[in-house]
Amino acid sequence: MGKRSAVLGLSTAAALLLSACSNETAPTNEAASGEGEAGGGGKISITLMHRYQASNIGKSPEDTAVLDGVERFKKDFPDVEIVEEQLQNEDYAIKAQALAAADDMPDVFIVPGSWMTNFVDNEIVLQLNEELDKRPEWRDGYRAGTLDAGTREGKVFGIPIAAGPTHLIYYNADLFADIGYDQFPATWDEVMDAGRKLADKGVNLFSYGDKSKGYAMSSWISALTDRHTGPEWTASILSGGGAAFTDPGFVNAISIMSDLSKAGYLNKDMNSVDGDTMVSYYFEGRSAAFVSGIWSAMNVVNNAPEAVREATKVAVFPGVEDGKGDPLASSGGAGVYYSVHAGIAPGPKLDAIMTLLEYMTGSQSAKLMAEVGGFPAYDPGEFDTTKLHPVARAAYEASAAADATKIFDLWFDASIVEVINTEIQGVMSGSKTPAQLAEAAQQAYETFLAKP
Repeated sequence: MGKRSAVLGLSTAAALLLSACSNETAPTNEAASGEGEAGGGGKISITLMHRYQASNIGKSPEDTAVLDGVERFKKDFPDVEIVEEQLQNEDYAIKAQALAAADDMPDVFIVPGSWMTNFVDNEIVLQLNEELDKRPEWRDGYRAGTLDAGTREGKVFGIPIAAGPTHLIYYNADLFADIGYDQFPATWDEVMDAGRKLADKGVNLFSYGDKSKGYAMSSWISALTDRHTGPEWTASILSGGGAAFTDPGFVNAISIMSDLSKAGYLNKDMNSVDGDTMVSYYFEGRSAAFVSGIWSAMNVVNNAPEAVREATKVAVFPGVEDGKGDPLASSGGAGVYYSVHAGIAPGPKLDAIMTLLEYMTGSQSAKLMAEVGGFPAYDPGEFDTTKLHPVARAAYEASAAADATKIFDLWFDASIVEVINTEIQGVMSGSKTPAQLAEAAQQAYETFLAKP
């Protein structure tokens, strides 16, 4: 197999995870005016490919903050040319994998955390430790754990962008009040009770949309498993330390989802509708809640009918009896990273690239992202929360309430992710059992561990 051919085997589902003076470190005068591409005319040119789009400014916190950083950089350093390509998520996944396989990546590009090992092994991305060490204030400003999925054996290959949770419950407090709950149910027995009462009114407890095969793992399975097992189980899986997918905690997490589906508390077309349809069911009052990430807060604020928007509150899954995980935790952390082409040598161009990355992800970008409803990887410090709608503020506070647990699809090998993403659809449709999913996942895991 060719050195880079393995890159084409990456799961495109990971791409769905794919959102004047400043405090940023300025490049040296040499960097701003030095030679760019080989044979260039003395102007640095940086090629940038990502999935942030101008059409999403004001709608998506990530797009708003990152692209603001690009524009600030252009203004402050007009002698550095930015050749930018903005792509849709799925288009980005296809093009990035093709370019990586051809060894033709741009200077700066996005790498989902689940791609990072493959990109490191194939020498596509540049190790950034030395460059970050020159900028300790910026380097040390990222939230705990957000650099992890972009780091291999202590070497940093990616700069995180956002770190918001993939698991939050957005629920209509009015619908829950109608069945006797003044907040989201605090136990799983209460969740099932609420499901029964809502069903009697012709309303689904949750709307659910896993057409893309990835939603379940990202927003449900990662958080539910941690409620049962705590982070130690996940750490053991990742290290090959003896934990197994057939362990009771993982099976019980899948069983909660199976029970909700078998009881009829989710929409019947759960495996054939996407996230947009899932949320529209909530807006239409066909469900009392939906589970999604922090990015959905601004969708509610901007697009929900007024009555639904004003009734929406935010919660997380309840804890479980004898559970080892933090009942306030959400699956989260940085999902995508900016990386630099491995062929970029130290010097003026790399200096300028690092400054661009700081503009896009550092302090000013983080503050703006937080102020418009996002959860940046870089700690924004104090910011004006009065600018946030109560739904966005509640989502931010729930995100910050506890340390995030790992998002499985960003950490597990793509072969394992693909098996779970496929098998969970069978579980939710009733054609597979949680135990059968666990066995299939364990087989994929053992095959992965056996690789040289």
